[in-house]
Amino acid sequence: MEKIEKKFKSYIKKVWKAFNKMEMRVLPGNVAFFFVLALIPILTLTIFIATRFSISMNTIVEFISEIFPDEASLVIMDFISGNGVDGSIGTFNIIAFIVASNGTYAVINAANTLYKFNDDDKLKDRVKSIILLIILLMLIVFLLLVPILGGWFLSLFDGSNVVNNITIIYKIVKWPFTFFMIFMTLKLIYTIAPGKRIPSSSTTYGALFTTFFWTLATAVFSYYLRYFANYNIIYGNLSSIIILMIWVYIISYVFVMGIAINSVSLTDKS
Repeated sequence: MEKIEKKFKSYIKKVWKAFNKMEMRVLPGNVAFFFVLALIPILTLTIFIATRFSISMNTIVEFISEIFPDEASLVIMDFISGNGVDGSIGTFNIIAFIVASNGTYAVINAANTLYKFNDDDKLKDRVKSIILLIILLMLIVFLLLVPILGGWFLSLFDGSNVVNNITIIYKIVKWPFTFFMIFMTLKLIYTIAPGKRIPSSSTTYGALFTTFFWTLATAVFSYYLRYFANYNIIYGNLSSIIILMIWVYIISYVFVMGIAINSVSLTDKS
């Protein structure tokens, strides 16, 4: 027991030391900058793909309202308040995809910096950034499909006495399942991002940390904005954009902290 306690304390000290690295002062801002640039293109591509699955705009709006803080979601709502994305504007979709891949490319650079990996193969990193973007898009579209699949499943029991019970079970299972899908996606991204191959098992703690604190940080930030903050008094119409940028920085910082935890886990296992 004492040995486990010493090992745990040693691990916490290493993690704390990783959190205080000079890189942690720069990388979250770098990731946040590219994520803000990539956010609208990612949503554009998500809507484009979602419409191919016959997902309604109402479902997309409801999804964004659930995962974004209220004020931050206003910026997104303004963008998607039209009729969706027309598949005929292929050039715009290609440009959007390239711009969005800069966000995942920043994740790769952050991972290589914290792992101290020297990776000079820029072409490989660009290809990898596209793969990570596709994984991220698949997650978002899948999460959009969850309400539709749930509704279809419930429709199979329409008229039955057990519908109410199944509805309750569905509502209970929906969020743990969503949490699990985000965790698995983050774990995959954390495993693929570094320039050298790392064991998937070394990314478990970082993915769990990021998933939990993404959820917590968004909930706390939403509560703070709703009951305490009055940015609109000072910044007026710019408040929504400022709030979006603050929220993106918070989740980017948590994301980079997850990479730092994984780098410590890898060192511990080696």
